[in-house]
Amino acid sequence: MATTPRSGAQRAAIRDRKHQEQVPERRAAVLTPQQIGQLLAIADSRDAALVAVLAAGACRIGEALLLCWGDIDHNGRVTVPGSITKNGRSRAFTMPPQALQRLDAWQHQCPPSERGWLFPGQPVRQPLSVRAGQLAIKRMAERLGLERVSSHSFRRSALTAAHQAGLPLRALAELSGHQSLASLQRYLDADAARAQAEEARSLLFGATPQHGGSGSLQP
Repeated sequence: MATTPRSGAQRAAIRDRKHQEQVPERRAAVLTPQQIGQLLAIADSRDAALVAVLAAGACRIGEALLLCWGDIDHNGRVTVPGSITKNGRSRAFTMPPQALQRLDAWQHQCPPSERGWLFPGQPVRQPLSVRAGQLAIKRMAERLGLERVSSHSFRRSALTAAHQAGLPLRALAELSGHQSLASLQRYLDADAARAQAEEARSLLFGATPQHGGSGSLQP
């Protein structure tokens, strides 16, 4: 795990902070697995790896862009150092095999940098800027005609999917790094949560829940 300070990169991230929220968090689209697959299909190796990290780890883009290759072990476990998280506490997640394949493909093409940035910028001594990362995501979404897509879409999508799968809020907070459960709930798709609750109530009357209709994620 990389332990070297990243103060210079963090200052760059702070300068980019005003560009992080091109789409407000509460309005960022929640994407279906099919839509994420479409984005990956048109992405180059770098952008596909970025999407994979954002979605697999429910990461903020500022965190993803300050990761180094040394933060990932040979099993695909990613440690997000506390020095680059919003709340100052480290957390970890494991990349699913399909996401890890995207990261492996990018590693073979990634320009080398002294720090070993996952996503080096120009010049390579600095990581890719938040503005550049957001622009890459915006362009991919525009090609597919997807609206209200930002880096937070992948964070919201990951957390909403995990919540729908039954992961309790406190476990979700460990994944996302949220200290407040109320803040975490803002990331979840309210429509999907209501549909899930309606399906649960229907079981009281012996009805069979209908999957794939109103309960599916909506952008």
